[in-house]
Amino acid sequence: MFLQKADLLVKILDDELDEITRADDTLITQAMSAAESEMRTYLFDTFDVDAIFSKTGTNRHALILDLGSDIAIYLIVARLQSGQDVSDRQARYNRAVAWLKSASKTEHYNDLPRRQVTQQTHIVYGSLPKRSNRF
Repeated sequence: MFLQKADLLVKILDDELDEITRADDTLITQAMSAAESEMRTYLFDTFDVDAIFSKTGTNRHALILDLGSDIAIYLIVARLQSGQDVSDRQARYNRAVAWLKSASKTEHYNDLPRRQVTQQTHIVYGSLPKRSNRF
């Protein structure tokens, strides 16, 4: 998996994370997996997501790692009871999604591997020229 629990601890205290999840690492793993899946959907059309998310350790792209941890933490914090303040986490989540959307539509991120299109299908459409028969 691209994200690790230690990556989340940079942005949230271990005690807070354990309190929200009640020390259930299954919830953390599920949130990290969902965050990775969400990032893949945004980047799939433009970038080679298998190459991006297969890297481990220090070889991982720092910004993608940062945004992924924001998304995962937002998914975990969303479990809190209503009435608790989650506006900062929601703002970080919105920022991450906005960046992923803009990255998928631009050519400016050369440090991410591009998706290679192996075969293109061309569809020809139209009709024959209009015929006019006069006698």
